Amino acid sequence: MKWCLVVIGLLMSTLNSANEIEKMIELLNNKQSTANSLKQAITLGKERAILCGYCHGKDGNSVKEYIPNLAGQHPEYLVTQFEAFSQGSRYNYVMAKLAKNLSIEERVNLALYYASLQVKPSKVSTDNVQKQAGKVLFSSRCVMCHGSEGLGKHSLPRLAGQPEQYIINTLNIFRQGHRKLPGSPMQGIAAGLTKPDIAAVAAYITSM
Repeated sequence: MKWCLVVIGLLMSTLNSANEIEKMIELLNNKQSTANSLKQAITLGKERAILCGYCHGKDGNSVKEYIPNLAGQHPEYLVTQFEAFSQGSRYNYVMAKLAKNLSIEERVNLALYYASLQVKPSKVSTDNVQKQAGKVLFSSRCVMCHGSEGLGKHSLPRLAGQPEQYIINTLNIFRQGHRKLPGSPMQGIAAGLTKPDIAAVAAYITSM
């Protein structure tokens, strides 16, 4: 009986999360439907983003090597990550606290604001041999979802220009099985990479 209750609880949590994402995507599309509603959402998002700037930079370009850029990221991806942090399927203490305190509208406004910002070049490795090796790996493992230029689409994130250490950390988390995405090939792909492979892919992605 106890296990049945646990399973039911997990199913309900998954359904609730899916419903939240569906609501955010619908609101996202509505706000992007006219220039005025989009402009208003971006303005509200900018006002709400003050605290985010301490880690992700005032212009959405990360000020720390292990924290991702939000500038130029797809809004669909950002709202799904807010929900992931809120529900605990993606863990970061600070982000979990922040995400749980954001309304659906605030999440959407923030996502649209960061999507409107320009990505600035990150610090790039000078090891051209390593970057070339990373390019080969990226072309065979990452292009199908993230595109040949690393720009992603919709709920598939932009990777191009992300800080090198952030990419390394993220791939290692997937490789070690600490982060799982139902229906995603990420864990399997990362598991097939060695540490030098990960370093090479990260160096290439940052240079894109």
